[in-house]
Amino acid sequence: MANETTNPLERLKQIHRKIMDPSQVFSIRETLAELDALERKIAPSEQEARGELSYLRGFVFHTAGRPRDSLPQSLEALQIDEGIPFLQDRERTRLIYDIAFQAEDIGNWELAISFYRKAVPLFDTSAEYSEDQRLGLRERLAYCLHEARSYSDALAMNRYVLAGAERLFGPDSAKLFTVLTNLAQNAHALQDTSAARGFLERLLDLAMTHKRRDQADTALFQLGVLAFEDGRFREAEIFMKRRLEMAEEGSDADRIADAKEDLATLLEKIPR
Repeated sequence: MANETTNPLERLKQIHRKIMDPSQVFSIRETLAELDALERKIAPSEQEARGELSYLRGFVFHTAGRPRDSLPQSLEALQIDEGIPFLQDRERTRLIYDIAFQAEDIGNWELAISFYRKAVPLFDTSAEYSEDQRLGLRERLAYCLHEARSYSDALAMNRYVLAGAERLFGPDSAKLFTVLTNLAQNAHALQDTSAARGFLERLLDLAMTHKRRDQADTALFQLGVLAFEDGRFREAEIFMKRRLEMAEEGSDADRIADAKEDLATLLEKIPR
């Protein structure tokens, strides 16, 4: 703990330096308790100190995996920083991203979308972030757009991510699994069956190339569902049976059971 004569703002800055130092460890419980004690010494007019307090609380709650507690503190810190800048540029960028991530975590899609969009140009202009990280940010934004039912915007963003990932990793990279899955979901939501099928077929090809059973299962299941919804019942059955055959080639009992159950469900629904 700090000496009783230490100025609250000075002590907050000491805590700031400590918990942001990756070589240091800190107790979440003790840090929050000290922040509570310091709050009682801060006057309402001491905006920089209040900003530091909110920022540190937000960071500690975020570290503890408590987004509902972290989010309001982080938003307050950013609001104070806009009037009285106290954060470094890199901290401000990370805070904006963390707010988006926390909002996504609790399903506040509009807030997440707003802050991911704010983070995009900051990531793009900072040398601290790689192209992979910039694409990952846009992938999170696309996910939130889909959850908010902005399917066209999500599809456009995921197409951008796919093109960037192809340039960065190559068209046959396993890094494309997630974005292809997301694109298929976007296209399905837009009732573009042809596009959805194309993405899933490519996902299946990649999964077979990289021997990724989980991704192959996902692709075959979704292709089966797509065919069923389109009235192509025989084709749907072929996809589900192929998935079961592949599962039976392995030794994963749960995987086999899931494939059998999904096939049985399909067969019950197919008109005879």
